[in-house]
Amino acid sequence: MALGATYAPDLAREVGTVTGEILRLFGINMDYAPVCDINSEPLNPVIGVRSFGDDPTLVGRFASGTAQGLREQKVVPSVKHFPGHGDTAVDSHYGLPVISKTRDQLDRCELRPFRRAAAEGVEAVMTAHIALPAIGDGKLPATLSPDALKILREDMEYDGMVITDCLEMDGIRATYGTEQGAVLALGAGCDSIMICHTYDVQVASISKVCEAVESGSLPVSRLEEAHRKVITLKNRFLSWDTALESQGLQQLETLNQRGTELASRVYSRSVTVVRDEPKRLPLSQSSKIVFLFPGDKTPAGGAVDGEGLGRKGSYNASSYLNILSKWNDKICEIRYGPEGLSADQLSLVETADTVIFASINARESPYQRELGLKLPLCTRALVTMALCNPYDFLEDSNITTYITTYEPTLEAFETATELLFRPWLAKGSLPVGPNKPRPHWLEIREYVAATDFPHLHNAWLSALPTYKLPADTLAEVMEPYDNLLPVKSHHLVARVNAFESNVVGFCLLFVAMQQDTACGQLAVLAVDSKFQDQGVGTALIAECRSWLESNFTRWRLELGSGFPRFWPGIPCDLPSEVQQFFEYRGFRLNPPIPRSVDLYRDITDFQAPDKYMSRARKEGFTFSPLKPEHYQECLASQEENFHYNPAWVKMYHRLDPEKHPSSVMVAFDRAGKQVGWTLMLDHTSSILKSHWALPSLCGPKTGLIGCVGVDQCHRNEGIGLALLCHAIEDMKRRDVEGVFVDWVSLEGWYEKLGFEVWRTYRTGEI
Repeated sequence: MALGATYAPDLAREVGTVTGEILRLFGINMDYAPVCDINSEPLNPVIGVRSFGDDPTLVGRFASGTAQGLREQKVVPSVKHFPGHGDTAVDSHYGLPVISKTRDQLDRCELRPFRRAAAEGVEAVMTAHIALPAIGDGKLPATLSPDALKILREDMEYDGMVITDCLEMDGIRATYGTEQGAVLALGAGCDSIMICHTYDVQVASISKVCEAVESGSLPVSRLEEAHRKVITLKNRFLSWDTALESQGLQQLETLNQRGTELASRVYSRSVTVVRDEPKRLPLSQSSKIVFLFPGDKTPAGGAVDGEGLGRKGSYNASSYLNILSKWNDKICEIRYGPEGLSADQLSLVETADTVIFASINARESPYQRELGLKLPLCTRALVTMALCNPYDFLEDSNITTYITTYEPTLEAFETATELLFRPWLAKGSLPVGPNKPRPHWLEIREYVAATDFPHLHNAWLSALPTYKLPADTLAEVMEPYDNLLPVKSHHLVARVNAFESNVVGFCLLFVAMQQDTACGQLAVLAVDSKFQDQGVGTALIAECRSWLESNFTRWRLELGSGFPRFWPGIPCDLPSEVQQFFEYRGFRLNPPIPRSVDLYRDITDFQAPDKYMSRARKEGFTFSPLKPEHYQECLASQEENFHYNPAWVKMYHRLDPEKHPSSVMVAFDRAGKQVGWTLMLDHTSSILKSHWALPSLCGPKTGLIGCVGVDQCHRNEGIGLALLCHAIEDMKRRDVEGVFVDWVSLEGWYEKLGFEVWRTYRTGEI
């Protein structure tokens, strides 16, 4: 979490690199790090400050940087604990935590850093001993659950090595037993089984696996698959020449020096002055100061070298006092415990110029919390320092001067002490809680057309040079308000230093209600090329998510838009980093096949193929543009056949032939009943201009065919292609030179009439 508080992923990579160098020097070739857990539960006793923070994007970026640093030193990184151990108040060393989130909820938070790691091809993933009752049958802990691991293997397409957390933890030992747990974990899809402590249990677990293979309950093919994954990883990273090479310790002094300097840089950018509302800082170097330090057992709080694991207390208060004394030699120390303060100690506290109160994981330590909350009533000036978990007094407004270090090390405390006397040097920012920062130079706010549009259009042209959309087209499609289309817009702009002219990025968000769920459609996300890779896009997505969460009980966020229509997803002609951007921020991208595509064809030389026309004539079908007297039947047919797609139905409601003649081509059967429909909008259509952004990029006289449908009782009778032929011929007579067909997933159907793929897309959602 100290790294997370720097908001500098490059530092995470440096830490990974130096860590990897030191491990490699000692012959250690795998590190069970980094942690991908999101510490979204302040009372989490097992993750805590092991997590980079409570924001999925931040955690994903820092885990990625750390893994890259380890990887560069030929040390295997292993992200953990899949599918996410952060939202629990139970320690899986001593029990089985239960996370009752649905798959959608996991996708929006816990799974996002793992999705990024899998997309980057991380070498190993460690599982969590947590129960997920809403996933699959919900009966097995994630480590033993084929349903949980299927998310990793199938949805995230991860083919690397999966290793269990230790099966001697009570999350497994006390539920299914370590030995049987080994069998179940292998069967579920784990490749490497961790049993850390007991030789007899290790041997018994191996025997249990052998019995399961011999009985057929554990297929040999599963062991062969696990073996392949383990050996593939070992072959990539290890060799006997390297393993047996003699490693002298000459490098150690140099490495230690580099590590010390790097740690100092991290602490200087991480220790956080959370608040100092009465301006207690800087402290005087000559004032009378009392230093209160916890003198009894303190909880581990996720820091596994803490005192809460039954070991003797390891924090030497005098060492901390010695650091403070370098700045003020009048400081006296009081070690407090569950019994509180004696009368003499309380007198010292009450008469001191300033009291510095140190806590270590006070949210899990009642005696620390109790004293910390009393002190504002009996001190002249109070400075509270959370030396590990920042949550100790984060939400207590009566603690008005509050500093947090994220780890109880002397090195972090040394930096924090300097800030007591030189607060202007503080650089750290909270990586948890509601007040996490965005780049100080960036403002995100709701789009205002009158002032923002010209600058927004400039940002579009800079970000999307292959989609040079005219300003009038973009302006019209951005705000397609009419009473019939079931969408609302919530567009956002990102500006530099709040200057109107400095729009450096924007997103176009449309919201359509589908039953009780708000479907947020992220139609466009664009960042000026000069400001990319600086957190602008991330901040825009975060603001979209925050707005949806604040305004709707149930929601989802999709890539692409229905009406108004921009792209159906991420254009695949954009650089691959664009897809990675969304994947790394937790979007679940659908496979590239089957494809979503837009099609185009020049129709100046179009001749309707006779085989499609004659078949339709033979079956007795006739075709003509929709007339006013047929309009109500058309609407009723759309409701009957396509009620599951409200945007489709509403578009037909929009196209009243009295107001928009020759906009719909209809197929009739022998009895005159309508059996097929398609939109056929020419380039002059006001509906086309206000609802479709992209056709104009294909030429000034480009029309559109869309919402092609055939009555469910008459499909596969040759109606569709003949319907298209009649629509194209009608449009050709109206001076249309090209036809655009949007958001198609039928492979090869439109191509029978000469249409070609214009762009390919990947859809996705979160």
